[in-house]
Amino acid sequence: MGTPADDLGDPTWRQASARWFTEHVDDPLVRLVVAEVDGEAVASAVGEVTRLIPGPSTPDGAVGLVSNVATLPGRRGRGLATACTEAVLDWLVTETGVTRIDLFATPDGARIYAARGFVTSPFPAMRHRVDRG
Repeated sequence: MGTPADDLGDPTWRQASARWFTEHVDDPLVRLVVAEVDGEAVASAVGEVTRLIPGPSTPDGAVGLVSNVATLPGRRGRGLATACTEAVLDWLVTETGVTRIDLFATPDGARIYAARGFVTSPFPAMRHRVDRG
């Protein structure tokens, strides 16, 4: 998602991420979709049902979150991440009770999501990074 290259090599998040995936691979509120080519994982998307305080667009607080949509650079442009995303969206729409699906898109990815009905939120995401180190 446009993460700065300097941040990608940090082993702390990699270890925490590996733990998260191990713990959630069988979680009924998480859907992990991977595209393989010749036995190699080359693209992915993750869907997750998260809980918020109920509100007008989320009567029971259940919100779908799409994340970790990615394709290895040499495999881009073949629709692999799109297929993974479609599988996640289908799961969120047909197998969960969510009434809203959120995601954070790069400028390149935004057109793909817009074609699937996503719109820019009137409340843009803002972030404050807390330095713990």
